[in-house]
Amino acid sequence: MLADALIESSDEASNRACISRSYYALYHEALLAASALSLPGDEEVKTAHEKLIRRFTCATKGLVSIGKSIRKQKQLRAMADYEIDSDLNASEARFHLATSKRLVNDLRRITASIHA
Repeated sequence: MLADALIESSDEASNRACISRSYYALYHEALLAASALSLPGDEEVKTAHEKLIRRFTCATKGLVSIGKSIRKQKQLRAMADYEIDSDLNASEARFHLATSKRLVNDLRRITASIHA
């Protein structure tokens, strides 16, 4: 994951990039999982990101939790990409990266279980 390399730098730009890249790795894994799980989309939702999140939050209990976690990761990614006045330090970037990795692994495990 590119975010792993970015976290090794100590500058704020790398912290922001780490948060952004780890979110997008999660986003793409969630797209694959939503398709594999045949989670229906909500045509009322306008943005692709929120549409994906809703596919999880409108599903079963365990998937709702994943959807809420993806939403939190998206919010921090938006802060990293657009709120230049906010200070994002290395510990926040490391926490975001670890959370994104955990969610990616959870999604892969869930997806693998339906193919087993």
